[in-house]
Amino acid sequence: MPSASDASAGALFLHPYATINVKAHVPIELELYSANYGKWSAFFKAMCGKFGLLHHIDGSVPPRRTDPAWEQVDCCVRTWLYGSVSQDVLDFTMAEDQTAQQLWVAISNKFQANQAPRAIFLSEDFHSMTQGDLSVMDFGKTMKLAADALREVGHPVSEPTLVLNLLRGIHPKFSNTKDIVAGTKDITFDEALNQFALKELRMANEAKVLSSTALVAAATGCGSSCRSSSSAAPPPQQHLQLPQQQQQQRRRRKKGGNGSGGAPQQQQQFRGPTPTGPWFCFSPWGAPGGPGGSSGGGGGSWRGQGLLGPPPQQA
Repeated sequence: MPSASDASAGALFLHPYATINVKAHVPIELELYSANYGKWSAFFKAMCGKFGLLHHIDGSVPPRRTDPAWEQVDCCVRTWLYGSVSQDVLDFTMAEDQTAQQLWVAISNKFQANQAPRAIFLSEDFHSMTQGDLSVMDFGKTMKLAADALREVGHPVSEPTLVLNLLRGIHPKFSNTKDIVAGTKDITFDEALNQFALKELRMANEAKVLSSTALVAAATGCGSSCRSSSSAAPPPQQHLQLPQQQQQQRRRRKKGGNGSGGAPQQQQQFRGPTPTGPWFCFSPWGAPGGPGGSSGGGGGSWRGQGLLGPPPQQA
């Protein structure tokens, strides 16, 4: 690579830093209304330290604006800053003819301004967090982001405070696990969160097993009840034969009326079975309940014409 004197004396060349994609080294974008300044700052410092360019943002080396080689490298670092922050951030920090170090300071001042008032609101949000409908891991992630936001404004949250706040805001259904975590000495936030996540997984599995057992029991009960109801119902052929049996009973009653007094026993002996289902029986040669007729299948004097024509003549 040519030296700085050669670059100053001769024509400028395409610097290797100009071909670097900042997204490959800084995977997140700094946004105005988010708490990712600390992560973004750590990524960008690591990138500049990787290429030996930290002095372009921390001000440890005075700028050399008259040196074309230095100016070219500084433009590369400034382009990295442009490509790793949002447009809202650039609207407040970008200025004409500024160095990379000046842009870096402007971004830092924007996110670190009004630290005391911001710490009050952030602390209130942190200490009033509850799990609600969130999963254990989502709740822990939200709490960790709130702790990072407090650290960025100069109020870092200690590990025991994180654990205590987790115990305060976790769902009451984890009361047994809360007692175990509270009784564990020097437990970390990650360890406590993992215990609650394991308990949540076990409870979800138990609910799934109970639901499957209830479905199987319901299906078994329905099958037995359906079989019992179907077995209790009389065969359809038995009910279809009722009109013919009534004819035979009527003939026997007429014959028994002219004989001895044993007719009631004979009538009771040949009486057809009582239907158990929703079957309706009627005489095809007469209308039950009509004038002079009979409704129970007994002998009557109905002489009119029924549904099947006149009644058959008795021998």
